[in-house]
Amino acid sequence: MKKIFKIRLILFMILLTISSSYPQQNNLTTKFNEKTKNQNISSSHIFNSIEQGIVKGEVSLLSAYFNNQTYFSLSNGINGYYSSNQAFYLLEDFFKLFKVISFRFNNIKEHKSNPYATGVYFYEYKGKRAAAQVYVSLTRVGNNWKITQITIN
Repeated sequence: MKKIFKIRLILFMILLTISSSYPQQNNLTTKFNEKTKNQNISSSHIFNSIEQGIVKGEVSLLSAYFNNQTYFSLSNGINGYYSSNQAFYLLEDFFKLFKVISFRFNNIKEHKSNPYATGVYFYEYKGKRAAAQVYVSLTRVGNNWKITQITIN
């Protein structure tokens, strides 16, 4: 009887070990697939996402591409390098003040190491309409494209 109990206990422990490693394996597979997927994303796809984020004034569409330190030069006087968290709130405040009327990248250069795009940002600020030139550059960080600079002046 004790021998059967020990065998059942050992089998139970083996099954428990196998079943607990499955979610870890699944998680690793998911992360690998995401990395592989990001490797195949072109810089023009990233610029399209950035353009949509600016058009909609939704920083969340841009924030996935912020680098650890992204340089900003904005027409409200913001200049310098900011972390991805700081950059999120900085742009969120900017879009609230300078409400986008329309935006479109009109020039995208897909260099292998440092692609960039330029466009015109039409906005309303304190009841007046104006335009600003936009410049966004990317760089490869590991397997992903990251924003290195955003200029809106």
